Amino acid sequence: MAKIDDLAELLVEEISDFKVQLQRMEELSVQLQLIKIKPDITTIQSAISAPLKEQELILKNQNKELGKITKKLTKSNHYPNWLLILFSTILISCFLFIGISIFQLKQVEESNQAFYKKGQKEVIDHFNKFIENNPEAKEMYQKWETNLK
Repeated sequence: MAKIDDLAELLVEEISDFKVQLQRMEELSVQLQLIKIKPDITTIQSAISAPLKEQELILKNQNKELGKITKKLTKSNHYPNWLLILFSTILISCFLFIGISIFQLKQVEESNQAFYKKGQKEVIDHFNKFIENNPEAKEMYQKWETNLK
C-alpha cells in the first residue's frame, strides 16, 4: 500500500504543480492580451523602397524615350515642304499643259473645218466652171446623173 500512497502523493503533487502552472499561464495569457504588438516594418520598407525608386526612375526614363520616339514617328509621317511644293507645281503644270493642248486641238479642228469648207467651195466652183466651159462634159455629166437616179 505504501506504493499506492507514494503514487497518490506524487499524483497530488503533480496535480498541484499543474494547477500552479495553469494559473501562471492564465495570468500570462491575460497579460499577453493586454499587450499590443506593433510590428517593426522599417527594415522591410527600406528593403522594398530602394528597388521601387529604381523602378520608378527606369519607368520615367522609358516614358521619356517613348515620348521622343513618338514625336519622331509623328514627324516622319509629314512630307517635306519642298516635296509638296514640287509636286503641286508639277501637277499645276500638267493641268496647264493639258488645257492648252485641248484648246489648240479645238483650234486646229476649227481651222481644219474652215479649210475643208473653203476647199469644198473651190472644188465645186472649179467643177462648175469646167462644166460651163466644156459642153461635151456637161452632157456626159447629165447622162451620168440621170443613170444614177
